[in-house]
Amino acid sequence: MFRVLICIVIFAASAALWLLHGAAKIGVGYSAKQLCSGVFVSHLPADFLLEKDIIPRLKTVAGMDRFVKAEAGETSATVSILTATATASYRDRYGCTLHAEEAANPEALEQERVERSVAAETVQSRNLVVESAIDALFEELPGGGRNTLAVLIMQGGEIVSERYAAPVGPRTRLQGWSMNKSLMASLVGIQVERGAIDLSMPVKERLLALGTPEAAVSKVDDALTLEHLITMASGLDFDERYLPGDDVTEMLYGGVPMWQVPLAQGHRVAPGQEFVYSSGDTNVVSYLWQASLEGEAYADWIDREVNQRLGLDNPLLEPDISGVQVGSSFAYLTARDWAKYGQWWLDAWHGRDAVLSSGWQQLAAAPSATADFYGLSFWLNTHFRDYPGLPENTFHAGGNSGQFVIVAPEAELVIVRLGLTLDESAVALAEPLADIYAELTKPEPLAININQ
Repeated sequence: MFRVLICIVIFAASAALWLLHGAAKIGVGYSAKQLCSGVFVSHLPADFLLEKDIIPRLKTVAGMDRFVKAEAGETSATVSILTATATASYRDRYGCTLHAEEAANPEALEQERVERSVAAETVQSRNLVVESAIDALFEELPGGGRNTLAVLIMQGGEIVSERYAAPVGPRTRLQGWSMNKSLMASLVGIQVERGAIDLSMPVKERLLALGTPEAAVSKVDDALTLEHLITMASGLDFDERYLPGDDVTEMLYGGVPMWQVPLAQGHRVAPGQEFVYSSGDTNVVSYLWQASLEGEAYADWIDREVNQRLGLDNPLLEPDISGVQVGSSFAYLTARDWAKYGQWWLDAWHGRDAVLSSGWQQLAAAPSATADFYGLSFWLNTHFRDYPGLPENTFHAGGNSGQFVIVAPEAELVIVRLGLTLDESAVALAEPLADIYAELTKPEPLAININQ
């Protein structure tokens, strides 16, 4: 009996250690990646990243934050938690990649650091109503955690107001998380209009033609199309819960080619039957889009086709370990550059862009077949769902931790909000944005000539 008890204890202890190691593996993956990108891409202090981003995330798994050991070297960041360790390394033009080999002597570790002496910066304020609304977006909650880092208001292509919280400034590149999905949809749109890819393209057939092993796509439904993926209606059995062991955490931090993970899950339902939000869907889209570039480096293509035309200041889109851009999550831009992407979408919606058509952007901002609140990787304000004070045709790119690029086409308005908000309900955009919109669309008073 005693031996049986010993065996049970050993088994239980082993199981507990296995579970802890699994959680720690994902924890170190997230932490190393965020620390590397935060230090070498955003040029933020390591202590700030640990305090505002990494440690709060690790606290969601009880006790894990107590065992963190983090170090940022010259071109890489390493984090250890219990028995798990992960390293993310930096490369010029491509940023940080988890579990990749450290790059030797990268050329562009920028020398300039963001000025940290000013807690907030305001440029070209419109009036007290707009500034008061921005005050509300920066106001910290009693328990903390809102962590608004940047707000920028643009109307008619010009900055109306802009504000930052130290150590962030106008030149700080910040992660957009799932706003990258909306950008990826736009990159796909360019290739669709050029005939390089098609929304009705059968995904399995295309993957096989690209040399994907049959075993890797054996669970993929023949009916799955690119449009199913880009509208989150793939039916793939992919979990997006951000818990240790979930598909999405294994995909983002497991060190494998990300686009392969969702395909290996098979289907929960047939394609086109229901909307289920999935970063996995977007990373398959990323692979198919990148394959359409016919071997050109994706960073070169994006720079030529989009970034240089828009006048962006050194944006950076990171790849996975296989070299495919992580279209679900890993784009870093300044607030001004995120606003320029918003202006690009606004111009395209109105038919003013030479590369992205009005037809594509209005399709992207229209309800899909399975969700009236989601289009081609853009969130919609259908039935005034998100922004009661803004027009119903308002659309936005949205990302984890409260990242937003909001476009109100009729008012020629682009609003950017970036931060590190663990509980996204604390962002509380609706009321301040209603005030901003009302003020910026208020009719000018009529001039009266008293001499007549």
